[in-house]
Amino acid sequence: MKILCWNRQGLGQASVVQVLKSIVFQYAPDVIFLCETRHNKLLCERLRISLNMVNCFSVDSNPSCSGLALLWNNIVSVDLLSYSVHHIDTLVHFEGFNYHFSRLHGYAGTNHKYKTWKLIDQLQTSSSLPWPRR
Repeated sequence: MKILCWNRQGLGQASVVQVLKSIVFQYAPDVIFLCETRHNKLLCERLRISLNMVNCFSVDSNPSCSGLALLWNNIVSVDLLSYSVHHIDTLVHFEGFNYHFSRLHGYAGTNHKYKTWKLIDQLQTSSSLPWPRR
């Protein structure tokens, strides 16, 4: 299973989308996690189509948080466990194996780092399945 995680503002710009398309078509990831999308659900759906992915789940951006998206193809099956403006937590089923797959965009500012660590602790204990953290 190939996973692409990309933290890049500006997904509304054609040049940035073109770079992402190039990476996706070169490496053919099965799952793509995007953070700082600055997108809403409709724009993420358009991005899903342009990247030839089968499914998409997104968390809209707002003034304090910049949006998350998880896209995947038909090679994997994804079950959503939880989400917030800071994370998407799922179970991923791939070739007979099940994985606890979490991705997050931490809280801004050093005075809020403890919230990011607390979220990581909560996500880690929400499933007993293998939890890849890279």
